[in-house]
Amino acid sequence: MQRLPGIVVNGRVALELLGVGPLRAGAGKARIALGPNPILGGYPGKRRADDASEPVYARAIALEVEGLRALIASIDTVLVPGSLEEEVMRRARLPPLTCLLLAATHTHSGPGGAWDSVIAGWAGAGPFDRAQRDAIAQAAADALTQAIAALGPAEFLVAREEWPQGPARPRSAGPIDSQLVALRMRRPGGEDVATLIDYSMHPTTAPRSSRRISADWPGRVAAALEGPPVLVVQGAGGNATWERGVDVAASVAREAQDLLRRAEPVRHVQIGCHARFVAVPPPQASPAVPWLLRRAFANAIALVRDPTVIETRIRVGPLTLVGVPGEPVGEIGRQMAPEVIVGLADGYAGYVEMPERWAAGEGESQRTWFGPGLAQLLGLWSGR
Repeated sequence: MQRLPGIVVNGRVALELLGVGPLRAGAGKARIALGPNPILGGYPGKRRADDASEPVYARAIALEVEGLRALIASIDTVLVPGSLEEEVMRRARLPPLTCLLLAATHTHSGPGGAWDSVIAGWAGAGPFDRAQRDAIAQAAADALTQAIAALGPAEFLVAREEWPQGPARPRSAGPIDSQLVALRMRRPGGEDVATLIDYSMHPTTAPRSSRRISADWPGRVAAALEGPPVLVVQGAGGNATWERGVDVAASVAREAQDLLRRAEPVRHVQIGCHARFVAVPPPQASPAVPWLLRRAFANAIALVRDPTVIETRIRVGPLTLVGVPGEPVGEIGRQMAPEVIVGLADGYAGYVEMPERWAAGEGESQRTWFGPGLAQLLGLWSGR
């Protein structure tokens, strides 16, 4: 079934698609071609890298059954503004009726400068640099094109566990989401096609003072497991930091591999895709923001925000991935289970905190943009 409203956001239309049959899969990976001293994203101000020798990538997975193709992609960057997704769609020549979940790995030491907004740039996205935005978009488009071209017969394995002994730690009030989810596509003969790992933990292990481009721990997990592309995405990690003194990347890579070794392959699957548009409410500063600054805060966000954001849900067999255009906290991820959050996907609307914690000015409320109702608008909280 298909639903085609008359508006386009980020180069996409709202849709609802369902397909079933033998699985086909493909994957792609493209290095982001950066110039000298590239803009860094992740922290306020203007930061440029002195050392851009570490490669950063865009990666993509294409999944296909009769009647439906779904695309999942990740970029080694701090966030994906809606305008960047639109540019990726254009360069990859994808039609508006495309099922796409495009997420940032959320590294705070990766290439920035992709958001054409002075306020967003200085707040942490990195001052806008058109050439660098184009390089990021082209890498994502190339990875998607490669993935589609590589489609072939496949089976998939999916595994998940609660992992309270993992390296993620809370940085503010409220529980974290300790779930680790791993999905692997492989050919019927056993050759890996791609792997997707979802774990909730801020990629800030590279020091804030560093001027070296880094994909942070998601990039190190991918490097440890590749061969074929490995996409590492954020779950509900808004309030999750990492345990100091631990090799967090090695820990995540090892645990994901152990999980997948115990998983059973599936070849005949049902895939569903639901993309809907959400009109964001007026900006509203949290009680955690000093009273005298609240109006200025709301006015600044009004200049940055996209009035409409996209929420994409992709179901692959027993696994449903819920793309969130922002940074939801761990309690939201826990309440959404068994659905799996993919944060920083298809746009950015700030942090998403639980309403009661927002009202008390606790947790990550000071980093939210749109008040206590955003979680419910995005379908992440029932109101009960």
